[in-house]
Amino acid sequence: MFDTPESAETAFYMAFESRDLDAMMAVWSSHDHIACIHPLVAPLNGRAAVAAGWHSMFEAAGQFRVQVELAHEIREADRVIRIVREYLLIGLESEPRAPILATNVYHHEADGWRMVLHHASPLQVGGSPPARTPSRALH
Repeated sequence: MFDTPESAETAFYMAFESRDLDAMMAVWSSHDHIACIHPLVAPLNGRAAVAAGWHSMFEAAGQFRVQVELAHEIREADRVIRIVREYLLIGLESEPRAPILATNVYHHEADGWRMVLHHASPLQVGGSPPARTPSRALH
């Protein structure tokens, strides 16, 4: 269905914006070894959990748009990892909110490229990094 990881990613974000669960799940691998981590939420593992998570998000979400910017890519023969910045515009906002950093992993399957992981996390903008807790000896 998707000839390239880029076409799968385009379909993913189109489904995201249109809140179309069927289109969203068409991007994902049909295997149960998929995972999705929305910002600040526990991981969703397996197709049923991933579909339920997107369903909940789409039900709760209002109108929004998302702009995507590629930050880094790792290409292998049957797997592509794309790290992107997602910029959300909610409702009638004209300026995007602080970026969300997402890792999208695609696997080449018999019928084309499919998503197997989406992991999104708020990107810290400005300020200093979080304080590190000193490591302790384990024994």
